[in-house]
Amino acid sequence: MNKKLSAPFLVLCLFFGATASAVYTELGANYNYKKSTYDSNNTFEQQSSTVSLSFYFWEQVGLELSYTNGLAVKRELSSNAGSLLTTTTQYSNIYGSDLIFVLTSKQAKFQPYLKGGAAYVHKRQVIQALGQPASQIDPPDGVAPSYGVGFKFFLTDSLAIRAGYDIIHTPVDQSTKVDDISGRVGISWVL
Repeated sequence: MNKKLSAPFLVLCLFFGATASAVYTELGANYNYKKSTYDSNNTFEQQSSTVSLSFYFWEQVGLELSYTNGLAVKRELSSNAGSLLTTTTQYSNIYGSDLIFVLTSKQAKFQPYLKGGAAYVHKRQVIQALGQPASQIDPPDGVAPSYGVGFKFFLTDSLAIRAGYDIIHTPVDQSTKVDDISGRVGISWVL
């Protein structure tokens, strides 16, 4: 089978196979954007989008699989090295797998939840000073613990607004960890 077709085929088999044995399935999409401007030469802009697929094997307990694509751009005028304007761009791909525990029944309109699990984190940074060639830094990839809290508020029996606060302890090297903390708002659709 063609390698380009094998990944979507595997995802479809996983989706339909797991859907058949799950009590219910939930699709979600979230978007996050933040911009901080300190002055015209010093800014920080960050955005990410997340899609998730949750398989509830009991009414209040499920497995959530997620993918997050993030972009962060930091522009700063450094006071050292002749006051060069430097742009640092970070690209992130995060693949998560969490157990999710809903604290109310499936019939409740407001459903707070807790979740915890692990995420595979891949990051890449490109640093470029104005008029200079760009350099790339590839922090080590790795598996990191993740956890979060949030809630779903159902507008209909199958459509909900979802908000959450997630933390991933991102690996940097053997001795250093960085916390990636994000607040997310999006929608969920229960199938």
